[in-house]
Amino acid sequence: MEIAEKGIEADADVTAALEWFASVTSDPDAFWQRLARAQAAYRDASSLPANRGRDLELDALGRDIVGGFLAQPKSLLDDRRSFDLVLGAQTVPWLKQIGRNVALLDDVPGARERADRMLKADTVHPGSAMFELAMASNYASDGFDVGFVEEARGSARTPDLRLSLPGLPPVHVECKRLYQGKYETNERKRHRELFRKAAALIDERGLSVHIDVTYTQELANVPEDYLAERLERAISTPIVTLDRYPWSDVYAYGVVRAGDLAAVKRDTSDSSLYFGPKLARLLSGRPVTGTTYCLAAGADPDRRDPRFIEEIHYGSVVTWQCIAPESMDQKARFVKSKLREVDDQLVKFGPGIAHLAMDADLQSQASDLRRSRNTDAITGFQPRANLVAIYLHYLIPRVSELAAWMIDETVDRFGLGSDPLPTFRIFPQSVPVDNELRRGSRLCPFRARHARCRV
Repeated sequence: MEIAEKGIEADADVTAALEWFASVTSDPDAFWQRLARAQAAYRDASSLPANRGRDLELDALGRDIVGGFLAQPKSLLDDRRSFDLVLGAQTVPWLKQIGRNVALLDDVPGARERADRMLKADTVHPGSAMFELAMASNYASDGFDVGFVEEARGSARTPDLRLSLPGLPPVHVECKRLYQGKYETNERKRHRELFRKAAALIDERGLSVHIDVTYTQELANVPEDYLAERLERAISTPIVTLDRYPWSDVYAYGVVRAGDLAAVKRDTSDSSLYFGPKLARLLSGRPVTGTTYCLAAGADPDRRDPRFIEEIHYGSVVTWQCIAPESMDQKARFVKSKLREVDDQLVKFGPGIAHLAMDADLQSQASDLRRSRNTDAITGFQPRANLVAIYLHYLIPRVSELAAWMIDETVDRFGLGSDPLPTFRIFPQSVPVDNELRRGSRLCPFRARHARCRV
């Protein structure tokens, strides 16, 4: 693959991983054309007025979710216009990790077949396959004989991997990539409905505020005009420039304060600004993640790239979380249901290891509560299989102003005794950084030449 000069970073590991996936197919040229089409689909979707300021998800970019996933690492290499700061943090780390050990994958029985199956299932999210391939290459780099377990048609599902070392019994590994369950998806959808009412008021009045809300009731029980009403009360209260308006009631507690519009104006005085997490951080004065904020603003888009704004007139951000016990329990129950699936797949295969990877939030009371609920769910689980270890990987894809992509990984281990195997992180070569988690890691981020985005 020939890399153009208009990308962000020409990373050798990402390049090696993409070239390996191309070699898996029967038609490498068609593979690259597929990714080019996915890049074009992203450019088209991100140019639509309805999508301005919205963090796009892969399923919003067309039918080919696999192509859209792989197009982001390719865009890191050759096309900054189709590289998305949020999607890049969700996709590039997996290609980077696979690329580190890609030379070992051809010696892992079943690895090429697993990659080929992923590439052919274009509408199925590739996260599970990426997880399995990354862990297979990690275990291989630690000196284990690794092979994918072939699934027999018409029989019960099998584990993903089989590990062996001389003199030791084989160990089977199951990897589960957990995305949002139905409850969490509906919760986010409901919050967008609550935000829409408040956004209409923000646009009508040209407001620059930060609303920080912690729901103590399930969002399904919160009235649709709840946020709009709290904002209306705040702007009707005789306080100076909306400096601070706290509230607490049966549905939630929170505060309305002035948004830091001046910080945004300073940032855009000689450059453009991505309409996304950095804008939310400047307005609120604190880091945010893609699942915990909503933006509304009036601004002039950069004519060179509609994802960026040149001048802002007003802007508001809502940061939110839900700590309702019912919400926490529903999310923890989702983890336990996945663990039951793992148990079913390992019960007939002797000693087993489970790796569960799930997305988490940054700086969130809800995240701490969810982690506690997950721990309770797992420690109270009675497996039928001989599970020697369970690893719960919390992942936070992050948008950094100093890096093109970054991901935090925190690992909780459950089991008896000390770690039976040396590999327990998805990103073992990552570098620890000081972050808001109790244990975290940073996976070799790149300096982003477009951090302040002069396109």
